[in-house]
Amino acid sequence: MGFSLLLTILAWKFKKASKSDRNFRKFLMGHECAVVIKTKDGRRGKRFIFKDGAFSSDGKLDEYDAAMIWSDAKKAFKGLKAGEEGIKNALQNHFVSIDGEIHSFTWFGAAITFVTT
Repeated sequence: MGFSLLLTILAWKFKKASKSDRNFRKFLMGHECAVVIKTKDGRRGKRFIFKDGAFSSDGKLDEYDAAMIWSDAKKAFKGLKAGEEGIKNALQNHFVSIDGEIHSFTWFGAAITFVTT
C-alpha cells in the first residue's frame, strides 16, 4: 500500500506542478518520455507520461522509455522515500534495476527533484 500511495502522490505533484508552476512547464517543454516505476512481478506500479509540455499517468507498465524495476514493494517504498541516497543504496544492493534509455531516466530524476524540493 505504501508504494502505491507514494507513486500516486508523486503523480499528483507532477500534475499540480504542470498546471501551476511556470518553471516546471518550461522544464517539460521539448522533452517527451514515459517512465515506469514498478515491482519486478509487475503487480504494482505507475507510468509517468510527459508529452507536449503536459503530464499524465496510468497503469500501463509494459510501454516505456525508461523503467525503475524494484525487487518488491517494501524495498521500493523504503528506497523511494529515502530519496536519491535510498535509490543509490538500492542500486548497490541490487534491489532495483534500470531498463531503457538512461537519458530519459536521468531527466526523470531531475523532474522528481523539481517537484519534491
